[in-house]
Amino acid sequence: MAGMTVATTPGPMLLGRRAVVTGGAAGIGAAIARCFAAHGAQVLVVDVTPAPEFEFDPGAGGSIEAVESDVCAPTVHPAVLEHRPDVLVNNVGHFLRAPQPFASDTAQQWSALHEVNLGHVLRLTHALLPGMAERGGGSIVNLTTVEAHRSIPGHTVYSAYKAALMQFTRSLSAEVGPAGIRVNAVAPDLIETPQVPYADLVPEQDVALWPTWSPLGGPGTPDDVAGAALFLASDLSRFVTGGTVHVDGGTHCAGGWVPRASGSWTNRPRNP
Repeated sequence: MAGMTVATTPGPMLLGRRAVVTGGAAGIGAAIARCFAAHGAQVLVVDVTPAPEFEFDPGAGGSIEAVESDVCAPTVHPAVLEHRPDVLVNNVGHFLRAPQPFASDTAQQWSALHEVNLGHVLRLTHALLPGMAERGGGSIVNLTTVEAHRSIPGHTVYSAYKAALMQFTRSLSAEVGPAGIRVNAVAPDLIETPQVPYADLVPEQDVALWPTWSPLGGPGTPDDVAGAALFLASDLSRFVTGGTVHVDGGTHCAGGWVPRASGSWTNRPRNP
């Protein structure tokens, strides 16, 4: 029908696309892989651990394959290059350890944090960009965190690398836009995952406080993040680049404000 756009045309949003999702064996990465495949994409999951059997609606013709590989290795696995992706989701990232003061950090810890949060993204993106450009464009989605935009005491170096990833996203988007490649980020917070299992971490007596964690309460689910990634990977965001979608229930915009039982708000809670 003349005049119809992807926003008004029924059907899978990633039909015919090929995608690489790092860290896709569990949590947010697995949710993104299932979502993309359900929308018709041929997905390659790259993870250091074996991927499970993925459950998704195969009606759109999508598929999920997996390769067991550490993205922090010095070279990119050949299967990733051979997949010839239109979409790259750089999902791997972690703060690696319990909080500790920056003064107690070591150079070895800085190096490990760099590789898992920034270094591998540079390496993988660098390897796949030329092919994307030759094929007429693509979409890169980088998973950052709300801590790229606010402080996280005890994880100073982690937040610095995540902030660097955000700026990498912005600068690269300007550089490769003329080649038809879009680069955006998703910044989650309060998402229940195997990496951050809020249901196990939060004492039972504090579960009632979840509605105060963000304007939308919490916690969220990996599928909430997958929806944002789907938007950024698809033509729904064809004129969007260099941006960050905050999937955090509003913690970033709230800026530390929490609701009182009376309905008013405070940024100085008496019982944090």
